[in-house]
Amino acid sequence: MEHFIIVEKILLNIGIILLGYLFKRLKIIPDNAGDVLSKIVLYITLPATILIVFSEHTINLHLLILPIISILLGLLTFLLGYFIVKKVKLDDKDKWTLLVSICGYNIGLFALPFIQQVYGSKGVMTISMFDIGNSFIVFGLAYAVAFLGSDKENFNLKEVIRKIIFFFPLDIYLLSLLMNFLNIKLGEIVKDFIYQLSISNSFLALFTIGYFLDFNLNKDELKALGIGMFVKFLPGIILFLLLAFLFDTSQLIVKIIAIGSILPTPMVAVLYSNERGLNPKLASVFITMSIVIGVILMSIVMLKW
Repeated sequence: MEHFIIVEKILLNIGIILLGYLFKRLKIIPDNAGDVLSKIVLYITLPATILIVFSEHTINLHLLILPIISILLGLLTFLLGYFIVKKVKLDDKDKWTLLVSICGYNIGLFALPFIQQVYGSKGVMTISMFDIGNSFIVFGLAYAVAFLGSDKENFNLKEVIRKIIFFFPLDIYLLSLLMNFLNIKLGEIVKDFIYQLSISNSFLALFTIGYFLDFNLNKDELKALGIGMFVKFLPGIILFLLLAFLFDTSQLIVKIIAIGSILPTPMVAVLYSNERGLNPKLASVFITMSIVIGVILMSIVMLKW
């Protein structure tokens, strides 16, 4: 795809993000709209998009490496963060909030609309495979870390496992994989219905990101933010450089791995921090700044590769 078309797509998506932020600042939509919008995306439009994409393409076996890469990358980032954050002088709640915030990547709400518009349905399927492994980090590891950092109650392994098993988007990923491998097709009426649900995914996801943007920083949050950003993006940038040196960057799978490794923090960091009594404000600022950096890094990959 020509560079000017990619730039146009990126600018249009950023425009939708800014529209969501503007609507929040002008109080055009209710205060709880962000929660409602994110639930619509997570439980309706995103699963519908995944079902449609997986029903239209046959999965190549080499794509099965993507969930493994995303899990290993998520674990590496967390371990790096754990050894760095524990040596830094910060409030304990801020430390645990940072550890929660560096776990995993925002693919469904953030990356998918960009990938869909720039790389089409094949790009969506490829990033979805990456997101399967990422989901175990976001809804398993991050949730476990939030439990460990909480003073509300003891760590509950059963609750963490239940969270993973019953997370609807992950269940849809696995169902789509199974249907693809078994060559089970959706009926035309069912497929048309699901397609109608998926149409608005890109707009709603980007608008929701804009709604959650928060640029209010204080001195302590700025210090924690700098440490967190370093940990969050260092492994991805190193991987990006290795991919450019070792592989053909014109291959879609290489592009997707590079993009997947430098994406921002998932929205659930705020939910976990709030639920476990950590620092949801810091998590919100962390998400905001990781989105800004994520847009820049992702644009570089799309334009240069």
